[in-house]
Amino acid sequence: MVVSRLRAMRTITSLFLLLATCQFSFASDDTNIIAMSDWSNPVSTSGGHRIRGRMIAAYGRGAAFVGPWPETQVFMEFQNVSGAIGRPTQFYFDPYRGFRCEMKDVHGKTISTGGGGDGGGAGATWITLPYDSAIRLRANMYGYGNKRGDGLNLTLYPTQAWQIRAGDTNEYYLTGTFTVATPTNFVPKDFEAARAVWSGTLELPKMKITVPKP
Repeated sequence: MVVSRLRAMRTITSLFLLLATCQFSFASDDTNIIAMSDWSNPVSTSGGHRIRGRMIAAYGRGAAFVGPWPETQVFMEFQNVSGAIGRPTQFYFDPYRGFRCEMKDVHGKTISTGGGGDGGGAGATWITLPYDSAIRLRANMYGYGNKRGDGLNLTLYPTQAWQIRAGDTNEYYLTGTFTVATPTNFVPKDFEAARAVWSGTLELPKMKITVPKP
């Protein structure tokens, strides 16, 4: 009996340590995040599919990026907050046409863009988002960044770009919308497939942008 209890305690302890390790690992993936907005209000379709979104800015490297300094990365995170639905929600992710932002300082003054950039980025694609799940998608152009300690190079599509230099004591806030439009040539397989397609505009809450320390 004593041996069995000891084995049970060891098993519980091992599971606890494994869980703690996993939680630490998941948290360590977010160490490069420098800004995150609150969730937007959900937007629903007539078919009952309901999605909300938020912006995330990070200072890191994409898997294919081999440049000399880190990128300023921008992600969109989508969460399926539908009620009772029969199929996973689908939507057409196109940050080039759908992601529009503006930058303001703490006084509400709009900061003009720096002209955007030229290069590759996340292409448009269909996304399948099951019930009660979330997905994080890269939403800006690849390869844009500054040397560590020089500040941020925030470059979005198609002509949206802002430079925030290290040492700038002003406060900046990024606000925006993300609009999902279903391609006109999309032909659903059946009625339920058509009901599972989500489209709409998410009004994204402001996100305070902070320059990471060197």
